Amino acid sequence: MKRDESSTAFLDTTFLLPLFQLNIDVKAFSPEGFRKFLAGLTEIHFSELSIFEAKAKLFTLSRKNHAYNPAMLNFGDNLAVLRKDERVVFHPYTGRDDTHLNLISAKALKLDCFDAIIVTQALDSALLITEDRDILDLREEKAFREDPILGKLTIRQWKELGY
Repeated sequence: MKRDESSTAFLDTTFLLPLFQLNIDVKAFSPEGFRKFLAGLTEIHFSELSIFEAKAKLFTLSRKNHAYNPAMLNFGDNLAVLRKDERVVFHPYTGRDDTHLNLISAKALKLDCFDAIIVTQALDSALLITEDRDILDLREEKAFREDPILGKLTIRQWKELGY
């Protein structure tokens, strides 16, 4: 994202993980670049679903490797900090999201339900940052691009942002 684009973004679960003390393996990603990116946003949007996904990932990792226990134990405190940040917006699942999810389903787009929820909740933000291949592939789907509701969403991968 060039500096002149929107100052709000919807981030998928991948980009919530660093905020819960988890490293992510994303091409061109660095904690410094991520901090700069977040500092340039006036609003940072996430799905409530991403909180559950992040906790589930930490739960699984901490059972396999005790090095993740501090992150597991600090999860609630980190979540509290995020919830207090006025720039962070967590989206609950709403009736409008359900309508948009049904729209995606009717178009037979190749998304699982959780990816479809992320996409529907990102629609109000106009910019979705994701590493999810199925979501990124929507950019090539004519049924998605040409839809008057869905087609307004810009989908970017981290490496495309230039941080």
